[in-house]
Amino acid sequence: MLLPISARLSARQAIRPSSSKSLSFGRSLTLRSSSTAAAATASSATNNNANNNNFSIKLPTVAALVGASLLTGYCVGSVHTEQITEIQKDRALPKGERGCCSCDEEGSKEEATKLTDAQTQLSTKLQKIVGTSHVHDGLHESSSTGKFLKGARLGYGKALCIVQPGTLEQAIKCLQAIVDAGCVVVPQGSNTGLTGGSVPRNDTEDTRPSVVLSMKRLDAHFPIDDGKRVVCLAGVGISTLASSISNWFPDRESHSILGSTFLNPTTAAGVAFGSGGTLMRKGPARTDRALYCKVSRNKWGENTVEVVNTLGIEGLQDSDFQEHSGENPVQKLDVYANDVRQGYRRTMAKSSKTGLQIKASDTDYQEKVCQYTKDVSRHNSDTTGEDCNRSEGKVLILATVHDTFQAPSKKRMFWVSFPDMETTAAFRREVCLDNPADLPISCEYLDRDSVDIIDRSGRIATYLIRYLGTGDIMGYLWNVKSAIGELPFSWAPLFCDKFLHVFNNWVPEAIPSKFLNKGREYDHNCMVAVGEFGDGTLKRFMERMDAFIKKYNDKALADDVSEGGKMITYVEAESQADITALNAFRFVAALAFKTYVVGEDLQGISVDYGLPKNYEGVPPLADSAVKPLKRMRYSHFGCNVIHEDIAYALGVDTHTEHMAFKHAVEVEGGKLPAEHGHGTEYRAPQDTQKRWMNMDPLNVLNPGIGGLSYLPKYGQK
Repeated sequence: MLLPISARLSARQAIRPSSSKSLSFGRSLTLRSSSTAAAATASSATNNNANNNNFSIKLPTVAALVGASLLTGYCVGSVHTEQITEIQKDRALPKGERGCCSCDEEGSKEEATKLTDAQTQLSTKLQKIVGTSHVHDGLHESSSTGKFLKGARLGYGKALCIVQPGTLEQAIKCLQAIVDAGCVVVPQGSNTGLTGGSVPRNDTEDTRPSVVLSMKRLDAHFPIDDGKRVVCLAGVGISTLASSISNWFPDRESHSILGSTFLNPTTAAGVAFGSGGTLMRKGPARTDRALYCKVSRNKWGENTVEVVNTLGIEGLQDSDFQEHSGENPVQKLDVYANDVRQGYRRTMAKSSKTGLQIKASDTDYQEKVCQYTKDVSRHNSDTTGEDCNRSEGKVLILATVHDTFQAPSKKRMFWVSFPDMETTAAFRREVCLDNPADLPISCEYLDRDSVDIIDRSGRIATYLIRYLGTGDIMGYLWNVKSAIGELPFSWAPLFCDKFLHVFNNWVPEAIPSKFLNKGREYDHNCMVAVGEFGDGTLKRFMERMDAFIKKYNDKALADDVSEGGKMITYVEAESQADITALNAFRFVAALAFKTYVVGEDLQGISVDYGLPKNYEGVPPLADSAVKPLKRMRYSHFGCNVIHEDIAYALGVDTHTEHMAFKHAVEVEGGKLPAEHGHGTEYRAPQDTQKRWMNMDPLNVLNPGIGGLSYLPKYGQK
């Protein structure tokens, strides 16, 4: 269903504080603003963690240590500027980021190219749409603009401007103005992407200026269908959403409650990448119910922004509006979202009959993940579903509908350690993936190098998440870390990681020793969370796990374990504090690795990939490969999606090693990337590229991703 923007939107219609016409009939619900709800939940989570925690370290101690590290680092860094500059030279950090960014020394294409009158006037035009305070100069980096221009690990560029719309209608008008001015659009959420696809790129053959279209202000969200589903505007953070759902409906959960929630990436980004998958019963982020924009050109040569509406909500379907009536779904959703944001009581909306037939999550995933075949469970080049899915910025997502999920009535978590990879894989096959109905909540794998590196360089980050939760405070600290890295000193990019590493061992171990000692002793470990969902799932899983461990250990005893073998062992988390600590420990792995290679004066690469579901080994390094100093493997074990961080000594050609390792994964039947997106780092398969080109035939949205051309119309005449 396509709505030509020129025909559907009226610039004279303002957002009303309320609507006289309800979206649908249903029970009423008073919703606090998202920021209030999230703050309340974050506060509650912090208090609960503090009360339950049995470690002696307190929040003021952590804060003091962090502050001391920053102060000491500033002093030492100022003294040793020349030494740190030499260390940074030609040093590859995870995902290809380099210690010093050469972009500052080179003029951007926006500065080098003569702008047209329309491009010169674009900032003024955008200011009239969104307000002066929400348009920023992207040609001159500052503390307020750096977070939009530099990727979390990879990518840096300058933009003609940065615009932050506050309503859906503003976002559409901004998109129209940008493409009419002959510029390209870089859609952006929280800018936590790891492969360079969410920031401008200047070192390209394309001369069109870039404009960053930040959707983060569009953060309204509200439940529909009595809480079975939720509507999210494009800027809603997954941590914020998780907090809101927990407050509104304690027996329900949002899709993403583990993983990178502490960075609060947006729900729209999750759909655009197809990321997630930690939670085995839910699958990766996916919905076919969305409101999004595509750009094309009509027969008169005019740029046309079209709004695709598959939300499937009563009162918001295209058929609910008469042509030339002056109203459309975009404006009406803006009204409803504005009311929710301000705390007004509105009748809860509900899905239309058509909407109930459209997927709002990957409903086939439980069956698919248990099929022990050579296929990969999930990967970023999947071409199925509505265009918003795995679009990587080739459409502009405005809003999405997502299923919520039943929360377990009871939950248990175990640290299970295995003597070898063969036994670990058998546990996955025979216990975790026995049948779709009895899947565990999650099964996360850590090898010994992962345990060692997280413990050596991730303690402070683990404690911060344990005490502060995964909401706005952690997001603020992440922004502070990024801002420090942008300071005009040669030592600034490595500063925080260097001193987090130095002060790491000043704080106690971040997880209880009963878990950590097993991780240090065994090469293969799994953190398994199991829940009861009202049908005996927990009991059946425990019976399978106990039988598997008994079968293996009895055999080990019969074969004389004293000859050097080990038994399977497991330790249960005895409290919510234990569970919180284990989850935080696992999900700071990527942060800890970067801190480790910086702190140890090494360099490293990071790769995420999916292996065939029936693959039970470890992709071998080529005989010609340089032997790494550390090979850190941690994974979403149930779906066989692996994150691998590999550390090398300075001087190693990490690009060559990176390409060789990617090839090794593909030889084993794996697919790259699995969940971080192609961005500018990975070349997408031909069918994926063709799909993106059909979405964006003019190549004005996020040009260059996945190995595509940067040129207008992909260089085609």
